[in-house]
Amino acid sequence: MWLLPLFCLLAPSLGSSPVRLLVEPPLRVWLRPPAEPRDARAVGTAWVTVPVDHFNPLDDRTYQMRYMYNEQFFNGTGAPIFIMVGGEWEISSGFLLTGNMFEMARENNGYLIYTEHRFYGRTQPFATHSTENLRYLNVDQALADLATFIGMLKDQPRFSTSPVVLVGGSYAGNMVLWFKQRYAHLVLGTVASSAPIKAEVDFTGYLTVVESAFRAEGGDACAAVLRDGIAATVAATETAEGRELLEQAFKICPPPSDPLDYSDKFTMGYFSGFITWTLSGQVQNARPAELRNLCTNLVNNVYGATPMESIGGLVTSGLSPGQCYEIRYEDYVNSYKNDAVSTGRAWYYQTCTEYAYFQIAPPTGSVFSPLSRWLNVEFYADLCKQAYDSRFDESFVRASVARSNRMFGGLRPDVNNTINIHGAIDPWHYLGVVDRELKESSPTYLVPRASHCFDLQPWQVTDTARMTQVQQAARRTVAAWLHEYYHK
Repeated sequence: MWLLPLFCLLAPSLGSSPVRLLVEPPLRVWLRPPAEPRDARAVGTAWVTVPVDHFNPLDDRTYQMRYMYNEQFFNGTGAPIFIMVGGEWEISSGFLLTGNMFEMARENNGYLIYTEHRFYGRTQPFATHSTENLRYLNVDQALADLATFIGMLKDQPRFSTSPVVLVGGSYAGNMVLWFKQRYAHLVLGTVASSAPIKAEVDFTGYLTVVESAFRAEGGDACAAVLRDGIAATVAATETAEGRELLEQAFKICPPPSDPLDYSDKFTMGYFSGFITWTLSGQVQNARPAELRNLCTNLVNNVYGATPMESIGGLVTSGLSPGQCYEIRYEDYVNSYKNDAVSTGRAWYYQTCTEYAYFQIAPPTGSVFSPLSRWLNVEFYADLCKQAYDSRFDESFVRASVARSNRMFGGLRPDVNNTINIHGAIDPWHYLGVVDRELKESSPTYLVPRASHCFDLQPWQVTDTARMTQVQQAARRTVAAWLHEYYHK
């Protein structure tokens, strides 16, 4: 799941200016660490030995799991432990130096820890990400890693009576909520930020929320630019004249580079993703006023004179003058096929085998609907087969998603002492619980104008009053849990 699509700009050869386009879909979110305003020397790094396979007693293999810690507020034996749970990214020290969990630790004399998820960052059980090795990459093993880690902490006399609070965002938000459900005896409570706890294959809701966000922040005029620009782009693929205009608008490299292959449905799916992933990245990462400013530019033709040129100008704005894009589905597939250690390959494996989260274009009723002929489940599932195993077809993915929802309850988890926070313009909130409390002891907050994992960050001048209130409410709730724990 990413905050912004990744553009890997390969160095062009001499005498030409093509840029090989390798864009990852925002199925993966890098939980962007906050700036580090305090002395980073307060943060230490350590490693702990955990099993490769927690569920096979005959397998005695182990690996080293990395974590970071900050004990500057720790008040001695029995004081609380706050653990930020890492997801599909490399951990860094920022969340141990600022942000809402940092404030919780400061207010409650807590010990701060940030754990790294197996197969991400420097926490690598194997030297390669072969499909065989990736069998050990799943949330069941990752939750067991956390359980083992907490057990090791509690074996230390200074932590033996310490209550544990877990904090996680995005996929790691799923993890902390599911951990409270599966290993309730190990944690006092959890804070789940922007957790898409329902696995889903046909995830049309993602782009539905993207469209709603543009409309809410920029009005119907902004949505009209998206609607007319995408419709014009699809219509342009039908004629030679239209294709020429499209290739100019989206800066597709001319011959001798390979032209956009309009006859190949997967190439066109990749091109469609090039458009939607860029637009959705703007929404998923937005702070208040940023989308409004973007919409002002779209409506005022800052990116181009026509709606299609406006869309093209926006999604190609990362190019330097004179550069152009080569869009090849084969390159996209090959970027995931390599067995070398890769965050992208690791997370797409988890989407194929656990969650899908395939951000397809809604077939009808959306500004993105014209792209649905290409940006569909078949496009996303084809990569599962090509990158990992021919058996990873659509039926396999659907069975995997059904298993995840059956194991963890989908939108009906049975969990207490969990704070459930979502942003209303975050496309991922569509797969979270937003309309009710999880339980009486597990409040839910849906915050207008807020996007993905806003509450984990430190206060920013652009934050709305409601965003700040929810951060404060989370801290008060955690303090109440701790007060009850120490005075029972």
